[in-house]
Formats: sequence, structure tokens, C-alpha cells
Amino acid sequence: MLARYRRVTLLLTAASLLAYPACADSFTDALTATYQNNPGIKAERDRQRATDEEVSQALSGFRPNVSASYSRGRQRSAFGGADWNNGDSENASLTLRQPLFRSGGTLSSYNAAKQRARAGEQQLTAREQRVLMDAVTSYVDVTAAASILQISRENEATLTKQLNASRERFEVGEVTRTDVAQSEARLSIARTQVINAEGSLISAIAAFERVIGYKPEGMLDQPIQFPELPLSLQEALEQARASNPELLRAIHLAKSSEYDVWTNKSAILPRVDLVGSMVRQEGVGVIGNNKFDQDSIAVELTVPIYQAGAEYSRVREAKSVARQRQYERDDTKLNVEQAVSRAWEQLETARSTIRSREGQIQAAQVALDGVRQEQEYGARTVLDVLDAEQELFSARTALVQAQRDRVVATYNVLLTLGRMTPSYLQLPVAQYDAREHYDDTKWLPIGF
Repeated sequence: MLARYRRVTLLLTAASLLAYPACADSFTDALTATYQNNPGIKAERDRQRATDEEVSQALSGFRPNVSASYSRGRQRSAFGGADWNNGDSENASLTLRQPLFRSGGTLSSYNAAKQRARAGEQQLTAREQRVLMDAVTSYVDVTAAASILQISRENEATLTKQLNASRERFEVGEVTRTDVAQSEARLSIARTQVINAEGSLISAIAAFERVIGYKPEGMLDQPIQFPELPLSLQEALEQARASNPELLRAIHLAKSSEYDVWTNKSAILPRVDLVGSMVRQEGVGVIGNNKFDQDSIAVELTVPIYQAGAEYSRVREAKSVARQRQYERDDTKLNVEQAVSRAWEQLETARSTIRSREGQIQAAQVALDGVRQEQEYGARTVLDVLDAEQELFSARTALVQAQRDRVVATYNVLLTLGRMTPSYLQLPVAQYDAREHYDDTKWLPIGF
């Protein structure tokens, strides 16, 4: 029942797309709403905030650890079989441990965390750009589906008139029953095409709502102005190597893994701490009530000798991970270059296809007009007219699909370049600055 209600709702929405005029700046509005409200982007931002905390945690290795303890109670003591001495006890202590030297482990841990934070920022950027790309795709899918539905309905109306005309001519003996049956068959096909177009539009609207966050109202405007693109494939490749977020993420992860190797090595190297303590004790002892106070400060050197071999295993593991990240960086670079080349070729293909389809429509329209005139003089059959109308219908739907492909290919090129950002797309929204949270929490020693 719920599925049926949803389908009816989507059908009404689809009908509204063909009933109202175009909405001004609706493409920009859709991308802006996506950037502001998409839950996938919001989730990725919180993931990045959690990643930023690793830097603060690494920096804590430079700071002192201070602990205090206090206890109060009753105790008794006896010595050499003497009677028990009973009394109150009170103990208080304060300990401070300041790391002085960790064989470079704290510094390498901080650098590794910083590189992971940079990689996380690029991961967030990549997620934002992919979601914006999904918004572009879902938007133009709706516009294409609505246009094809309109063309299909026009084709259905034309074939309905054709069928009525064939029946009238059949009544006066100008055409045969076969001609009427052919018109009926083509009209049935046209009605099926309308049903398929309605289904495609309903699916496109559902995807639109999932990505962008609301149902489209009115006929959406087709994007006609596009952001600036590189002038050549070589220029596009150079820009992608410098700004593609997936590649930059892989580079930062490779750097982080190199620091991790030394961080694990430091666990088997000496460390030095400055240790200070204050102890206050008061309670019953073997000779009565005793009071004991002690203050100390010392430099403590710790030299690991053998720790069951786990630390050596972690070093080997870190080295393997470092090599893995380097290979992944190289592989990502090749994948990005391939994606740029593929997106560039798809854009060129879409542009050429549009020119070809426009010429096809002109030729199909001329052919249809000519066939109709020739039919009036008996030089053409009803089937010839139906074939010409089908050619024009196919050419018009193919042009809509090619226009849709051009929009998607254009923004896909931007995606591979790392340029699908609100600032580059000139969206009326402040771009989220992940570095702001990083700076706020990096040196934060206390607080939630």
C-alpha cells in the first residue's frame, strides 16, 4: 500500500514537471541544497573532525602527565606479637611525569597524525565532489526524462491523428485494412514508450530526492552555461595531478606511513622522563602514630631490552604498510590519469554526437514532410509515413540523451580535476573549511 502511495505521489510530481514553467536558477539551487543538506557530506565532515583529534592526541605526547591520589581510613598494625595499634590513616600523593626524550617517536607520531588529517581533508573533499556530481547527474536525468516523456506524448498524439486519418481514408476506400492495422500497431508502441518514459521519470525523481533532498517542482531548467575547462587534455592531466583529491589523499597517506615506521621503531629505543613526586602519609605504625613526608625529583632513563618481540613485529608491519601506501599512491596516479582521459573523450564524443543528432533531426523532419506530401499523391504508403515519424522521434530522443551526456561529461571532467567545489562552481554558499576545526582542536589541552 505504501509503495502504491509513493508511486502515485511520484506520478503527480512527474506530471507537475510538465505543467509549470521553468524555475530560475534551479540547477544552482539544487547543487546548493545538496552541499548544505546531504547527509553523506555531513557524515564525512564528522569523520574528519574525529580524524583531527588524532593530531591533538599525538601532541599530548609532548605534555606532562600529572596524577594525584588521596585515601583516608582506619588501620591497625602489630610487631613481634605485641598488641594491635589502631588508628586513623591518611595518604596523599602528587606525581608529575614530563617526557624529555622518546627517541623521536612523539615527533614522528605527530607528523603521521598530521598527514592522516591532511589525507582526511582530501577524502572529505572527494566525498563532497562525488555527491555534487551525483546531484548533477540526478538533476539532468530528471530534465532528460521529462523531455523524453514530452516527446513521447507528442509522438503518441501524432500517431493518434494518423490512426484517425487512416480509418477515415479506409472508410472511403483510399487505404486498406493493413494500413489501419499498421497505424494501430505503431500507436500501441507509442503508448508503451509513454509508459516507459513515465517510469524513467519516476525513477529519476526518486534519485533526485535521495541526493538533493527534495522533490523537484515545475519543469527544471537545463544547464546551458558551464564552468571553464582546460583547453587541452594535457592541461587537464597537469591540473589533475596537482588537485585531484583522491591522488592527494594517497600522497598524504604514503607520507603518514613513512612516519609510522619510525614511531614503531622508537618503542625499542631509550626514553627519558623528568619525574617529580610529593607523598604525605599519616597513620598508626608499629611504635604508634607515624607521619611520613617525601618530595623527590629525578631524571629517569628507561632502556627497553626485550619485550617479547611484539615491537619488532610492529616495525616490520609498518614497513610493509609503507610500501603498500607507496604502491597505492602510484596506482591512484595512474587511475586518475586514466579517468581524466576517459572523461575528456566522453565530453568530446558527447559534443560530436549533439552536432550529429541535430543534423539528423533536420534531415528527418525534411524527410517526414516530403513523405507526407508524396503520400497525398499516392507515391508513398502509410507505412512510409509511420517509418518517417519513427525516425524523427528516435532522432529527437537521441538528441535529448546526447545533451544529457554532454552535461554529465562536462562536470565529470571537473570531478577528475578536483574542481567540483562550491567556489569553482560559484554556488551561493560558504564552503566548509575543515582546517578551521583542525586549528581549533590541535593545541587544545583540555575540554570537550
